[in-house]
Amino acid sequence: MIDRGILLCGGTGELGGEIARRLSARGIPFRALVRPTTDAVELETLGAEVVRGDLRDAASLVPAVAGIGTVISTANSMARQLEGARNLTIRDVDERGYENLIAACEAAGVDRFVFASALGDFEAARTPFTDAKVATEARLRGSKLHEVIVRADMFQEVWFSPIVGFDWPHGKVTIYGEGRSHHAYVALGDVADAIVRLALATDPPCSIEIAGPEALSRQEAVEAFERVLRRPIRTRHIPRVALRIGRTLMSRPRPALASVMGMALEADLSDTLVRDEGLRSLGIEARPVGRYIEEVAGSAARAAAPA
Repeated sequence: MIDRGILLCGGTGELGGEIARRLSARGIPFRALVRPTTDAVELETLGAEVVRGDLRDAASLVPAVAGIGTVISTANSMARQLEGARNLTIRDVDERGYENLIAACEAAGVDRFVFASALGDFEAARTPFTDAKVATEARLRGSKLHEVIVRADMFQEVWFSPIVGFDWPHGKVTIYGEGRSHHAYVALGDVADAIVRLALATDPPCSIEIAGPEALSRQEAVEAFERVLRRPIRTRHIPRVALRIGRTLMSRPRPALASVMGMALEADLSDTLVRDEGLRSLGIEARPVGRYIEEVAGSAARAAAPA
C-alpha cells in the first residue's frame, strides 16, 4: 500500500538500480536521492524525480524527504571506497549519514523506512562497516519510524565476481580462509523484489532474513564453475590468521578493506542456517546459486567455443 511518496536512496548502486527498475516496471512513481556529482540519467529515464543531496549533508535531506511516506535505502560507501575514493568514510556515510537521514525522516513525518542490511553475526565480525550496520539498525528500532530491516545473505552477482577476488572468467580465484563453510547466496534481483514488496505491503515485518534456496561453499563453487567451463581454475587461500591481522591493521587506514577481510573471516567461520523461507513468504521463487553459475559460466563457455 502506497502512503504518500517513495524515496529511494542508493538508486545508482547495483541493488538500488534493481529496485528502481522494478518500481518503474510497476508504474510506481518514486523520488531518488542522488549525490550532486553522480550521473542520474538512468534513474531519470526510469521516471524518477531526482533530488540532489548527500547523506553527509543533513540540510540537503530536508527537501528529499518532504512529502514522503516510505524511504527505501541501500546506500553505502563500500563500493566507492574499494574503487579508490578517498573523500568519504564509513563513519561519515554509513553511520553519521544514516543518523542524518533517520532524523530527517522523523522530522518530516515519514511512516516507513526499509533498510538494506546484511545477514551474519555483526558483533563477531567487528568491522567498521558491520558496526555501522548495527548502529543504524539500533537507531531505526529506537525511532518513530516503522522499520523494515532486510538482512540478506551474500549476493551471487557480487561474491562470484572479480571485485572480491573470484575471477572465474580469467581462471583464478582467491578464497578467504578455508572456503568450506556453506552460504545461501542470493540473487540481487530476488532481494530487490523482496524490498519492493515490503515497501508496498500493508503491514510488513520489522525485520526479515533473505537467503537463497541452496547453500554452497566457496570451494564447491569453484568446482561448479570448473564443471560448466570445462577447464581448471587456479585457487589461492588467504589464511584466517592473515584475515584477522588485516582486519585489525587496516581498520584505520583502509576501513572498507578491513571490513571485507573481517566479513570474509566471519563468513568462513560459520554457515548460513536460513534458506529462502523469507522470499517464499513474499511470493518470490528464488534463483538457486547453482542455476546462476550454470547461466553465467555456460554463457561464457558457449561464447568461447569455436564456431
